[in-house]
Amino acid sequence: MSLETNLQAAILAARWIETMLPRERVFESLQFREPDRVPIYLWVFNQPGVIDEIVARFGSFEAFCDFLELDMTQAFPAKGPLKRRPKPNSDEAVYDATYGWVYKLEAALEAELNDPDDPKIYEPIRREIEHHKERKVRAVFVQTFGVFEAANDFIGLEQNLVAMAEQPQLCRQLYERIARWSAQYAENCLDLGVDVIHISDDWGMNNAMLFSPKTWWELVYPAEKIICDAVLKRNGWLSLHSDGYIEPVLDGVVDLGIRVFHPCQESAGMNPVTVKQRYFGKLALYGGLDVRTVLGRGLPREKLAEEVRRVIASLKQGGGFIFCTSHMVQPGTPIDEVIFAYEVAKDVGRYP
Repeated sequence: MSLETNLQAAILAARWIETMLPRERVFESLQFREPDRVPIYLWVFNQPGVIDEIVARFGSFEAFCDFLELDMTQAFPAKGPLKRRPKPNSDEAVYDATYGWVYKLEAALEAELNDPDDPKIYEPIRREIEHHKERKVRAVFVQTFGVFEAANDFIGLEQNLVAMAEQPQLCRQLYERIARWSAQYAENCLDLGVDVIHISDDWGMNNAMLFSPKTWWELVYPAEKIICDAVLKRNGWLSLHSDGYIEPVLDGVVDLGIRVFHPCQESAGMNPVTVKQRYFGKLALYGGLDVRTVLGRGLPREKLAEEVRRVIASLKQGGGFIFCTSHMVQPGTPIDEVIFAYEVAKDVGRYP
């Protein structure tokens, strides 16, 4: 091959890299094809201290996204399903150590819900779509209420876990009530132009699930399926966030039609490489930069770079991977450390 031919090939490759749009990059990867580089995203949202430093330095979070060249965004609604909490010390209320005053299970079945068609719910989502999708051509994921996690807001974590074991029928009714609300909300989000319905539902802890896989199949799966079926009927895309160890139910996650899973938490006992190999072509991964053990943990820059390289090298082949923090950037994490990690990710994430 002549020098001129090699030069032309290099120019064409460079143009392809420069012209691949962020949203294209994300969807190329979610279809298990290799884009120009691994797509990147960062969980910050409204973390106290972190977002303040970003705004002070860059003027806005949107400007920081532009600086990092992020490929997607995650939008949040103005409010969720539950309209109001119960009155403290009332007959319908019980105190939860984590969630405060919550409904007793029977009362939660009658608790007033927000109207999922209320336009005010979608105002912040519309703003995210306008800036990130329409102006910056990023993919838009939208936070969606998974049934177990949302039930904690209704009845608290302790009562929720007890109800799974002792009152499964009432528990099922509550989950299905939440699912119907979330399904309508998800359809409305798709109508607005959201790209991916991102279901948030934490089922795991370190090296174990919060409840048995059998319970998940009996109570969580049927309700979650209400949401997923509504999205799939509209040809929408599905993503899942679930912290901790959930490997025993990943077959069910795939069966629900979920295409991408965050964070596949290595520090909780998950093995992202094994998971990607086992579910290649069915379940992509989204995460890799652990905020518990790597980012913000005081590692020297060379060690941080080494960890970013390790994660991307082990997960980039064949597409199906979005590089992101495992959870929100923690308070006290230097923003320069975040910038450094993402510059390394963009460099080593390029495909040949």
